[in-house]
Amino acid sequence: MSQIKFNLVKKKQCIRPTWLGWIVILITLAVIFRLSLVGIYYFLAVNKPVNSKTLVLEGSVPTYVVKDALAYYNQNGYERLIVTGIPIVNYEFISPFKSTAQATIPALKHYGYFDTAYVADIPTNILIDRTYNTAVASRILFDENKSWPKNFNIYSVGVHARRSKMMFKKAFGSDYEIGIIAHRDRSFAPNHWWKSSKGFRNISNEFVATLYVSMFFHPDYFMSVKKIEEGRYTDKIYYSREEKYLKFSDSTSSPFNTKEREAFQGFNYFAPNIDYRIKAQFVVDTTAPVFSMKTTTKRTPTYRTYGFIDFIINDTNCRLTAFQNMDYKNDSVYGGTLFIPFKDLTNTGTTYMAGRYIDIPIPDTNIVLLDFNEAYNPYCAYYERWSCPVVPPENHLEIAIPAGETKFK
Repeated sequence: MSQIKFNLVKKKQCIRPTWLGWIVILITLAVIFRLSLVGIYYFLAVNKPVNSKTLVLEGSVPTYVVKDALAYYNQNGYERLIVTGIPIVNYEFISPFKSTAQATIPALKHYGYFDTAYVADIPTNILIDRTYNTAVASRILFDENKSWPKNFNIYSVGVHARRSKMMFKKAFGSDYEIGIIAHRDRSFAPNHWWKSSKGFRNISNEFVATLYVSMFFHPDYFMSVKKIEEGRYTDKIYYSREEKYLKFSDSTSSPFNTKEREAFQGFNYFAPNIDYRIKAQFVVDTTAPVFSMKTTTKRTPTYRTYGFIDFIINDTNCRLTAFQNMDYKNDSVYGGTLFIPFKDLTNTGTTYMAGRYIDIPIPDTNIVLLDFNEAYNPYCAYYERWSCPVVPPENHLEIAIPAGETKFK
C-alpha cells in the first residue's frame, strides 16, 4: 500500500542583486527621489488658467504678488476683480482694516487700479477652513450678480495654488469653470525648497493638506453661508461698539469732560443676538401736528410723528412710533433718519431705567429693519448734565428686549 506525502513548503530559486546591482538600484532610487523633490513643488504650484474676464486674487498674498497680479490683470484684458480675505487678528488694534482683503485694496490703488474691487472676506467667527470659506464668500458674490459669466481664474502664490483651486471647486461645484495661476513664492527657491526651513515647512504642510482635502474634506456649503452671514452681522455690531468706545476715549472727539474721560472704562452690552434684528411693517402717518418733545431738562426740541412700526417679537404684537426731528430735517447727516425712543421690561434691572433709543434711515418701502442690537443709551444715562428726550408713553413695550446697550454703571 503506497504512502501519501503532504509537503507544506518547497524550494524555489531566489535571485538577489549583486553588490553592483544594489549600487545601481540605490542610485536609481536616489535620482527618482531627487527629481520628485522638484516635482512636488510644481505639482502643488499648478498653473492652469481658463479663458475668463474675472480674476479672483487671494488677499493674503504678499504685496509683490499684488503688483504682479495687477499687471497680469491688465495684460490679459480682465474686466472684474474679486479680492478674498481673512480677518486681521495680529494687529487689529493698530490696523484700520478688518481683513486682508480690505488691506489689499489700498495696495491695488497704489499700483494704479481704481475700478471696483469686489471684496469676498470672511468674518472673525470662522477660525478653520478659511480658504474654503473665502471661496464660499466669492460664491455669494456670484450669486448676487447673476449676469457674471460662470468662469474665473484664481491668482494664488506658490504651493498654496492647488489646494486653493480644490477648495473653490468644492464651493462652486461643476457649473463653474475654474482656472488657477500660481505666482512664484520668493521666500524660497522652488528647485531647492528642502534647503530652507521655510520651503520645507510650506511644501510639507501643503502636501499633507492637499491629500487631506482630496480624501477627507466634505464641507456643508449652506452651513458655511449661514455662518458667514451671521458672523458678518455680529462683526458689524462689535465694530460699531468699538468705534463708539474709541470716540468716547479720545480727547479730540469725546463728549466726556476730562474727569469723566479719566474715569471711563467702556460701555456694557448684551451679546449680539440676530433674533432681535427684525423685519417690521412701516406705516407712514405725518398727519399729527408738530410738537415739542419733553426732555430731562427745560429743553424742548421740535418733533413730528412720521410713522408707526408694527412687529412681532417673542410671540407678542408690538408697535413703536417713529419721530422726525424737525430741527434737523434738512441736515445732511441727521435729516434722513428717524428717532425711535423706547422702554421695555429690562429697564427695571439690566438697562437704563429711563429707556433707550434706536435710529433708522427713513424707509422708502413699507418694510423696515429694526435692530435692537443697535439700541443705545441716551447721554443722560452716563451723566445727568445732559438733556435727553423722554420716552413717550406710546413707546413703552410690555416685553423684555435683552439686546443692545445695558447700564453704564
